[in-house]
Amino acid sequence: MSGNPLTAPLADIASLPTKIWGSVFKRYKLSKFLPYHLYDPKIEMYINNDDSFGCIFQCAPRIRMGTSTATAIEEMLNKLPDNTFIQFTLVGSKNIKQVVENWRLEHKKRAKTDKEHGELLATAIDNMAEFYYSKTVEAPSRSMTAKLKNFTLFVSIKSNKKDALMSYKGTLKNILAANHFAPQNATPDMVKPIIYELFNGGHDLRDIPAYDEFAYLNNQLIAPSTKVVVKDTHLESDGRSWISLTPQALPKYAHISDFGEKIGDYVSKALDTNQFKDTFMITTSITRLPKTKTNGVARNHSMILGQKWSEAIFRQFAAAKEESVSILDRIDSRKEKLYAMDLNILVSGDNFDDAKENAQTIMSYWNKGGEYKAITLDDAMGIHHLNFMASLPMGINREYMFETTGKYRSMFPDQIAQFVPLEADYKGNHPNLMLFSRRAQLSGFDLFISNINFNAYLVATSGAGKSVLLNMLGFNSYTRGDRVFVLDYDNSFLKLCETIDGQYIFLDPQKPISFNPFSEIHDEAELMEDLAYLSDFVYMLGSSKSEQRALEDEKLIKTKLQDNIKLLFREFGNKMEVTHIRDKMRQVDDSRFKDFADQLGTFCRGGIYSRFLEGKNEFNIQKEFIVVEFKGIENHPDIRDPIIMLLIYHINQLMYMSGDRKNRIQIILDEAHRFLGKNPRMDDFIEQAYRRARKYDGSIILATQGFDDIYNAKSGGLSKAGTVIVNNSSWKWFMKQTETSINMLINSEVFNFSDIDKEILRSIVTVKPEYSELFMITPEEYKLPYRLLMDKFFYYLTTTDPKDKAKINQLVENGMTLAKAIETLANEKD
Repeated sequence: MSGNPLTAPLADIASLPTKIWGSVFKRYKLSKFLPYHLYDPKIEMYINNDDSFGCIFQCAPRIRMGTSTATAIEEMLNKLPDNTFIQFTLVGSKNIKQVVENWRLEHKKRAKTDKEHGELLATAIDNMAEFYYSKTVEAPSRSMTAKLKNFTLFVSIKSNKKDALMSYKGTLKNILAANHFAPQNATPDMVKPIIYELFNGGHDLRDIPAYDEFAYLNNQLIAPSTKVVVKDTHLESDGRSWISLTPQALPKYAHISDFGEKIGDYVSKALDTNQFKDTFMITTSITRLPKTKTNGVARNHSMILGQKWSEAIFRQFAAAKEESVSILDRIDSRKEKLYAMDLNILVSGDNFDDAKENAQTIMSYWNKGGEYKAITLDDAMGIHHLNFMASLPMGINREYMFETTGKYRSMFPDQIAQFVPLEADYKGNHPNLMLFSRRAQLSGFDLFISNINFNAYLVATSGAGKSVLLNMLGFNSYTRGDRVFVLDYDNSFLKLCETIDGQYIFLDPQKPISFNPFSEIHDEAELMEDLAYLSDFVYMLGSSKSEQRALEDEKLIKTKLQDNIKLLFREFGNKMEVTHIRDKMRQVDDSRFKDFADQLGTFCRGGIYSRFLEGKNEFNIQKEFIVVEFKGIENHPDIRDPIIMLLIYHINQLMYMSGDRKNRIQIILDEAHRFLGKNPRMDDFIEQAYRRARKYDGSIILATQGFDDIYNAKSGGLSKAGTVIVNNSSWKWFMKQTETSINMLINSEVFNFSDIDKEILRSIVTVKPEYSELFMITPEEYKLPYRLLMDKFFYYLTTTDPKDKAKINQLVENGMTLAKAIETLANEKD
């Protein structure tokens, strides 16, 4: 008898039927049967109440599992000591508090300093945060029925031999780290919230009691008000139901990548029906098979080889004999170790009917794929409670594995490695723009977190949701304190800009304002800093319309241009204009310079576009959210491209070069296909703009309608502008495109797409009014699909619908603040 009083009840009742378990729970608290007891921070180890020791690592799941993942698992198992368990537990948790509250805190930064609009900004952020929380308890949309999750992976080990466990702990951590699982020692304050959620799902997960180091951990995991009921059909805890599923048949030709897809479908047309709809837990528990049981396996296969059945009549018997020969060879000749593997899948629901429906969904989905992928699952009738507790990190024990259930499988490490749950969707790098994965992982992305550059390229056909995505990006960046500059077309940002009282500039040839770049240069040092850029700009204005002629003359004329700009600046200072440059160039006795000077005439005093480039620069930054609408000059390409170039130049000057460089700047160039590839000088400018953006903590996202905007199908390569954009954008986002654009993207081989990537690209859709999808390539070359869902508050914040705007105005006229008016409409039931 152990000295620990809790081990006796555990030993006595582990295999009791459910009716007796029910009566036991009336006498004992369920927490008494959980292994968690004490934690020693000095050795980073748990001291359990079943006389075992344990360690738990919280790890970053693989985004996609493959052969290298299986190899890592094999290494972990081959080095696993005798009498030691290792468990891999993947939990689809609803606990998104940390990421949402971090997002909320960061994005209320501007609200705290903006006295005039602080209420509106704070209310918008609070409503968006509550929107994310709400999607953990209800379907995100009509067709997306899987509730929002936060996938959490634990790798735990357990043994009654402390020294052996300590030694293996270091080995395991090294293997996990070397294979990019980023293992963190999971202390009780990290483990408690997850296990607490599993038992107390009816409680408010935003109010989980903090870990108390002065109380036994097992006594902190089940709330006093939580009622646990054990039934043959399911386990009921805190009003929620859990059903455990166990494999009845595994695929004959298994591969770990196929098992990764079992976490949830992210490819097929029926993907929204093939999901874990609610909280779930998948655990693979493994230990070395005891020698006596290994001998039993060998005897069984020797008996099969001794049978005399006709292989011609019984084809399956021939296959069985072949398998037995292989197993005996591995055991006897190659001295390979066999392991016991137990796999549990726990599915939940708000009630038994929901849990049953969710279980049926998973059973059906896992059984698809034939002999290469299908895993036949069945309801673990009568042992749901045992499977639940054994699936918790460190919950496994020898009695459960070998005696009580006996449902383990004897397998070699390379076989087990194909059935370990180490895959989940990427959570992103930082919560700025919040997206949902197809498997309902809440993910946050920040363009400013990259080791390459902060720029992005976006492709989206009309109606794909591009404007909503860019508005959301601009708003999120602005509310956390970033400066935002938008080059807009057709008033996509007008409503947001007006609502948050940003600066809106409409470019109109009939009402020109000066963008003269020379008037903002204060000394020769600044001039030299921008000389190459300014000479490029002036050359774009005056170069020949013949691209070949422009290339031929470029070096000669730009060299003279730079000399003249320096001379003229010494003479006129920041009162210098393009007119002065024209007059100086005319003095050169060379027809090429005279032709160049004549071309400049359009932009000089007396020319039709002179007002845009004469006198003092009139473009100034009064706000930190600026939108410039360029539709008014769309049909004036001679001035359109120079103005776009100068707009971003002045953003550089007024923001990057100012004394206050604390805030980052997000530049959004929408509808860029309207000026890309039209002028080779403009393409050069885009490249310079990208480079300057990184230098001064800026991010440029450039959006076009199709891949053909940057790809030349005839030459079979990227255009000059395309090469610049792709090479200088560490982020690539592809929303719904036309079939032509998709085919061009895939066939171009500009990106290294796998067959699955291509399939996902073709499946990207926009489901109005529910969500828009995008296929994302991150700076790390992760390639993944995500969904953008818009909460109702943000809809009313940005809507251009006259009826909705009238509703808002009416409430404001009746005395409500704008924030309260929008919130009132957002909270109305559909």
